[in-house]
Amino acid sequence: MAVEFSEYHGKRKRKREARKFPLIRIIIVFSLTIAAYTNGWFRMLVDKLPLPGNEEPAPPVVEDWIAGCTSYDGTPFELKNDYAQCSWIVTDSLALPNTFLRYVKNLASDGSKIHWVASKKDFGDALLVVLEDSTRNVFLHMMREDSSKVWISSKTGCLFPGPCPHVPLGWSALAIVDNFDFEGLEQLLSADLFKGLGEAPIYPVLPGIVLEAGRDSLGMFVELNHGNGITSRMFGIGSWKMAPTVGKMLNVSDAVGRLSPQDSSSFFLTVRQNGLFVRWKDFYKLTHPVDSAQIASFKKKLPF
Repeated sequence: MAVEFSEYHGKRKRKREARKFPLIRIIIVFSLTIAAYTNGWFRMLVDKLPLPGNEEPAPPVVEDWIAGCTSYDGTPFELKNDYAQCSWIVTDSLALPNTFLRYVKNLASDGSKIHWVASKKDFGDALLVVLEDSTRNVFLHMMREDSSKVWISSKTGCLFPGPCPHVPLGWSALAIVDNFDFEGLEQLLSADLFKGLGEAPIYPVLPGIVLEAGRDSLGMFVELNHGNGITSRMFGIGSWKMAPTVGKMLNVSDAVGRLSPQDSSSFFLTVRQNGLFVRWKDFYKLTHPVDSAQIASFKKKLPF
């Protein structure tokens, strides 16, 4: 078998191609980098990453008492000891959040101020309300024996709103207890007996208009209409201080008459509400649901 041989020329080396410098790419990348930095793209990218400190800031918290106050166009104020105040200037168009404030507004003139004071934690349950008009009136929100809350006038100690009877004589009424013996004192079945020093002045229990005045077997008498279904009749009066005339308006500071000139004297009082006799102690208790000692203690505990 014939073998053919060819001439060996050796292994040829490939020529290396010269690489071109990517100048255009570098310019493009550099330009994009400058643009990204200038436009804040890097900062935006970092902010999007879940890194510590990149959490969304919580919106500012508006406390409930502030929101409640401003929603009715009130001005909120912080007070001491975690209490707060909402204040309004009275105008015809002012809308207030509850019936008590609306009632107080009806008593006020334009430009007067109303202040609601309460704990921040329970701002709907007021501690007191202040009306600044020509005079300053404070209404206390107090608890009575049955644990219900009532409004009390700080000035008079009376339930507000409502009648505010005054004791007609310096001394108190004769106590009528459950087993009281009415024998010989039948008048006390429908009247209360007040005792005092001789010639002591006698005053109306409430402002009222004179319905009748005159003399009977027990002495002088006068009957007054106090409005709201309340009337009173005082009889057994020793003498007139100034004889009342029918239709005349009497205030609680207008003395009707005097007791008889004795060391100890008395007169009778009948109070009727809607035509029914009301015992004085019950009528007074109804209109004074908390006593003066409780009011003094409440005021002493006020946090400001």
